Amino acid sequence: MFQFSKANVFPLPYARVRFLKEHINVSSTTVKHERNSPQHSRVLGLTLVEVLVVIAIIGLLIGLLLPAVQAARETARRLTCTNNLKQIGLAIHAYHDSFRALPISIGPWEEGGRPAYQRNGKGWMVSILPQLEEGVLYEKFSPLFDGDFFSGGGLMSPIGERLMQSQAPFLHCPSDASSLGLSRTQFQWTGIEVGLSNYKGVMGDNEVNLPARNECYRSGLCNGLFFRTNYQRKLNFSSIRDGTSNTLMVGEDVVRHNDHSAIFYANSDWCSCEQKLNYFPNPATPRSWPQVMSFRSNHPDGAVFALADGSVRFVSQSVQHSTYRGLCTRDGGEVETVDE
Repeated sequence: MFQFSKANVFPLPYARVRFLKEHINVSSTTVKHERNSPQHSRVLGLTLVEVLVVIAIIGLLIGLLLPAVQAARETARRLTCTNNLKQIGLAIHAYHDSFRALPISIGPWEEGGRPAYQRNGKGWMVSILPQLEEGVLYEKFSPLFDGDFFSGGGLMSPIGERLMQSQAPFLHCPSDASSLGLSRTQFQWTGIEVGLSNYKGVMGDNEVNLPARNECYRSGLCNGLFFRTNYQRKLNFSSIRDGTSNTLMVGEDVVRHNDHSAIFYANSDWCSCEQKLNYFPNPATPRSWPQVMSFRSNHPDGAVFALADGSVRFVSQSVQHSTYRGLCTRDGGEVETVDE
């Protein structure tokens, strides 16, 4: 039997053993040296200067990307707003096809040559609810048409107050966050929660004054299409002698700048083109009647309008004021066109 003994081990030559020891010692020393060297540190990580450069580059890229993202979002919001006004314009046309007239507002005051018997406060937007596929909501409003606003009837009745809290997405422009939710500050509705709308009918370019005297929205003689007493004279598309493709019909307003923005209310569903487009008082004066009953938007450089022919256009705020005013009248004899 084989037995292990020192005699069975073949010893390495002394020179070979010495070579291996020296090689191992040198390799270990070299590894330790390389791990502690600056070159090894650069391989495993970045210097402080390099980190700062990377952060600066990332910040620059974000700075370049953010405006593009914001512009893309605003484009999407403007497209939604355009679609809303397109639906409203088509609904007005559908209403006109049925009744041969434009939808009417009935102000709550006894004013004009032919004041309504029941001054219920109904805005013209209520009339086109069936054409906007909101027939159920319209049926809820219908019983209120025989009530008087300032006597606790009409839209000011308990049922009317609840209906005034309706949220109608097609009446909100997503570029204006102030139109979302309910408000207790709307004129004639102070302390009562009501829904809000960004879209107003074009009254014309008539003057808006305080105190009210013989303004057209009291007499029913405005030169546009929608105002709180437009029930006093039957208006239809044949009344638009300047051409339906040259006449603005419905436009935008920013709620936080105008406390006359209560949804479905006759004294909140119109604005004038007397002021320049996109006029923003600074600071905001939401109850200053002459200044804020005008059209404005949060879109850069202009606002979206539905024209009387049913088309929708973006009107630049740099438009000549005389041209803008001419576009807002129905029979002023102006030959104005909308240039985006």
